[in-house]
Amino acid sequence: MNILVVLHSWLRWILLILLLASIVKSLSGFSGKKALSAGDKKLWLFTMITAHITLLIGLILLFVGTYGIAKGVPEGVSVMKNATYRFYWVEHPVMMIIAIALITVGRGQAKKSISDYNKYKKAFWFFLIALLVILAAIPWPGREGIGRALVPGM
Repeated sequence: MNILVVLHSWLRWILLILLLASIVKSLSGFSGKKALSAGDKKLWLFTMITAHITLLIGLILLFVGTYGIAKGVPEGVSVMKNATYRFYWVEHPVMMIIAIALITVGRGQAKKSISDYNKYKKAFWFFLIALLVILAAIPWPGREGIGRALVPGM
């Protein structure tokens, strides 16, 4: 399981970099009124693929990881009253699924038959909101009871 946690963490950083690049490219696209390029479409696609792979690994960890559902809740512990279980079973997965849905919809703008300006503008907002949701849902070091190292194993 440790390898999955490390992989999930590394993919998080790759996703954040790709998402930031997608935000910058979409912002420059609609502010400069550029035509949607094949490179932008590929960047958005790689961002979405990385998000989905990270989600799949996260779902595996949700069920069989350290705090996995398959292991159950220790006797006498209420999921919603325990910050650790609430975060790893409810808050983190729900927020990440929302963020990945936003990334998917943002990437889907490239396929719509609307102006390139609107494709860039809509993608920008979907990607930006997704980034904010992801940043809120990451178990940053120092968060009481849920914080993890920036890179597990280091």
